[in-house]
Amino acid sequence: MRHLILLAVLSAVAVCHQPFQVIFEWKTIDFEWPSDEQRQYALLRGDYVPANNFPSTVKFWKDKMYITLPRWKDGVPVTLAVTSAKPINSTTAPKLEAFPSWGKQKLGDCSAFQLVHSIEIDPKGRMWVLDTGRTLSLREPKANCPPRLVILDLENNGEVLRTYEFPEDVARRGDTYLNDIVLDHEDGVMAYITDNGSQDPGIIVYSLRKNTSWKVRHDSMRAKPEAVGFKVANTNVINPVHVDGIALSPASVRDRQVYYSPLSSFHLYSVPTSALKNNVTNIQQYVKELGRKSSQTDGMAMSATGVLYFGLLADDAIAMWDTKNSPSFTTGQRVISRDHALTQWPDNFAFDEDGNFWGVTNMLQNFLNNRVNISVSNYRLIKTRVGVRSYQYYENGTAPDLPDVTAAADSIRFAFTTLLPIILLLIAK
Repeated sequence: MRHLILLAVLSAVAVCHQPFQVIFEWKTIDFEWPSDEQRQYALLRGDYVPANNFPSTVKFWKDKMYITLPRWKDGVPVTLAVTSAKPINSTTAPKLEAFPSWGKQKLGDCSAFQLVHSIEIDPKGRMWVLDTGRTLSLREPKANCPPRLVILDLENNGEVLRTYEFPEDVARRGDTYLNDIVLDHEDGVMAYITDNGSQDPGIIVYSLRKNTSWKVRHDSMRAKPEAVGFKVANTNVINPVHVDGIALSPASVRDRQVYYSPLSSFHLYSVPTSALKNNVTNIQQYVKELGRKSSQTDGMAMSATGVLYFGLLADDAIAMWDTKNSPSFTTGQRVISRDHALTQWPDNFAFDEDGNFWGVTNMLQNFLNNRVNISVSNYRLIKTRVGVRSYQYYENGTAPDLPDVTAAADSIRFAFTTLLPIILLLIAK
């Protein structure tokens, strides 16, 4: 009898989620180049290698979707791009536009983006961009730019609202890898960022109000040997990856929790935001191990109703856990989609403003093993209808009050002291 009841519950859960549909898919990623001559020149020089461009993160704002393309190999001309959120003229493999401009993609220019893996967009249309500051390619001269957080105004053509460079004791230049970000709109807005650099992994906390940052470190954030190796579509992946996916309980929850997992781990963990904000000395007493997953996880995302979505890499699957109605992760997690062709390596998830839930699947196992076949579809954006928005919103679709983002005091002081002599000279003339 208990077995029948369990099957009924599983069936009910499955009915709540419509099957994912493929909306966009690419064999290779191409761009809206300034001219065809520039594209041909980039191909000739190796500045554009189609097989080396893969999407990792997608986020939505109004009628646009913004896509990141990490520079893990040579030939990635654009690391942050934009295109329409809906296929135009039935084109499901659109060319991407450099965002906010081609100038902001220049390698070796520390005022431009070097390697963007993840972004987040807040309810006011500000894009929070993580720039690791260096490429992982071998041929290009490695930029020695500082890891930084850049906030852009999507309502004003991507104008830079603030740039924050992480100090060395928080994000080590040359080692840090800024992987993912969630935003907490309480206490003047806090950002929680996963850094899975090989030497000093942890969760970086950034305070918008104070314009400062610190890092929280714990053994749960490190790769575990038992989970380093796995297979996707009979392709081996052997690479220790520290804390990777991150999610935040929704805005309506009082005691908010940050959920995280190293990619090389079978376990899900949580820590209260209060412990991260206060940078407590003994984080051990606050970290909770919530349960074991069937496979490794890359990206994860939280809905406004408290549903945590996460990928299961070795299972070609996407799973969920209703944190609001199922207190136990061990018994509450459910697979909502498994497709051995369409969901190879679910990398990132996002909600749009129309209640759709999106996933990026990029067959990353082939990229890691130099086996990308550009004659077949490699990268997909899939979606399903869930009828809710992301964790940044309340269940009724409204958002908390957000402060304005202005340039940091240090930046204002620098600009003033730099421009003052010029202004005085002009007045004297």
